[in-house]
Amino acid sequence: MKGDYTWALDYIDRAPESSGVYMFKNKERFIYIGKAVNLKNRLRGHYNLLKEDPKERKIFSESSSIEWIVTSSEYEAFVLENNMIKLYKPKYNVMLKSGSGYPMIVITDEEFPTVKISRKFGEIKGDYYGPFIRGKNARALKQLIHKLFKLRTCDPMPQRDIVCFDYHLGLCCGPCAGKISKKEYKAASEVVNSFLSGDVKRTIFKLYDRLKEYSDKMLFEKAAVVRDQIKALETVVKKQEVLGLEVEEADIFYITQTDVYLIVVRGHNVVGKERLNISDSPDESFINVIMGYYDRRNYVPQRIILNRKVEDAEHFLRWLKEYKNREVKLELNLPNKIVSFIERNFPSIELTQISNTFRQVFGFELPRRIECFDISHLQGSFTVGSCVVWENGAMNKRDYRRYRVRGVNQIDDYSSLKEVLTRRFSKYKQMDNPPELVLIDGGKGQLSVGIEVRDKLKIEGLKIFSLAKREEKIFTEDGKEINLFGYQPLLKLFTSIRDEAHRFAISYSRKLREKEGLKSILDKVEGVGEKRKEVLYRTYKTLDNILKASDKELVKLGIPFKLSQRIKRYIKGESFD
Repeated sequence: MKGDYTWALDYIDRAPESSGVYMFKNKERFIYIGKAVNLKNRLRGHYNLLKEDPKERKIFSESSSIEWIVTSSEYEAFVLENNMIKLYKPKYNVMLKSGSGYPMIVITDEEFPTVKISRKFGEIKGDYYGPFIRGKNARALKQLIHKLFKLRTCDPMPQRDIVCFDYHLGLCCGPCAGKISKKEYKAASEVVNSFLSGDVKRTIFKLYDRLKEYSDKMLFEKAAVVRDQIKALETVVKKQEVLGLEVEEADIFYITQTDVYLIVVRGHNVVGKERLNISDSPDESFINVIMGYYDRRNYVPQRIILNRKVEDAEHFLRWLKEYKNREVKLELNLPNKIVSFIERNFPSIELTQISNTFRQVFGFELPRRIECFDISHLQGSFTVGSCVVWENGAMNKRDYRRYRVRGVNQIDDYSSLKEVLTRRFSKYKQMDNPPELVLIDGGKGQLSVGIEVRDKLKIEGLKIFSLAKREEKIFTEDGKEINLFGYQPLLKLFTSIRDEAHRFAISYSRKLREKEGLKSILDKVEGVGEKRKEVLYRTYKTLDNILKASDKELVKLGIPFKLSQRIKRYIKGESFD
């Protein structure tokens, strides 16, 4: 055990044998906050783990003192710990990274209800639906509700004689100008509630009665609106019958050794899924992550389902009742369809199998973070590099980086790679979580470049692999050549990371080419003269439109088949990346 941690023994000896919250801290910040039934025993447990747990050593090495607050009960310590973690954001505590709650659709509780979006459950009086993991989905649904059901768009609703432009666009039924009765408007808002809840079958029968009524009275415009509403609701019913789950409404948290995955079920359907973005921590009690999710004013359903037991579950349920005013049923049995859904949508949960195979093949543990690099260019122009990040079983797109290669003016993959790796590796010493493994798209030559850059910059603890295309063979710096076809979990892991780096590099190179302009790109394709260039420019305007055009269409414009294929290959850069 390196380092002198005996300074902590004096604090541990003075710690009381009662429940409370303890804080590892230095002069500048809190390092770690925890709770305990017996503070002295819990702190002694931390100290005893120093020899075998490197994360515990980080906590002690970055701290200079330990403080504690004694509480009257274990539950009081549970609540205090949660509040202090939110307030001080200690470096080594499990918690959700900063951000607001997920958006929800709200049908307001008003005389003439409208639809709004809120990220805080309860801030608007009305019926809430969601949450929606992606904000754009909530905004699109809000727009669809205005288009289909014509709930008012103005807020607050004025009283006026002339309708606004939204009425003429078919997005509002004009209650402000008396264009619809209160009874009809209320019926429309009830249909919206059914549409959002997924419980629509009874509502459809009412709509068919209303459709017949409008048709008999020859009110064809109103009949057309109702017909569109019926179509929308029938689509919901069909989806429900195909995807319907045993659970009507629940939040499901699937917990692995390193991550928490959220699956949101509403109206018997999965309406959202996400790997929760949490901070690194030595603490394996993920209840703080789940509490943090609801503490951000997200809606609390009546059922919460977990895949395994968690510490402090009883305290968590009491906290929901006292602070969120919700009686919640906590369950541990995942429905069969949810298990299948998780296996299809969260491949990172296969991490245990991958970890075992990795250890067997390479003789060390699967790194927590892998960065992969690829170089892309088009005949030596638009040379770019990509860096994608695999972390704890999933691609971490927030940490992706892309590089415009500026020091190489010809086709030279090795020099381009050297420039990109030098720029990226130079950042590693400043990072809190640098990668333990770098994967380079290429063979032994690319591997040598990676080793050269690492050694020149004196980066310690970094292993370098390269992955040869087609052969799907891993080359390591200690001379191993691993044919991945014999190890399917590793084949899937490494090729998926490599393909993502390739995709990311190609997309950036293509963006640069598009900035050059269509005409200048076509100048570089052999066989495209001034007339053909002008025809293509006037007809398609963009590179993407040319790629979408059929060969038959291009031939009609006077572009021979072989030339059209050459143009498309050049735009894609298929032969040169």
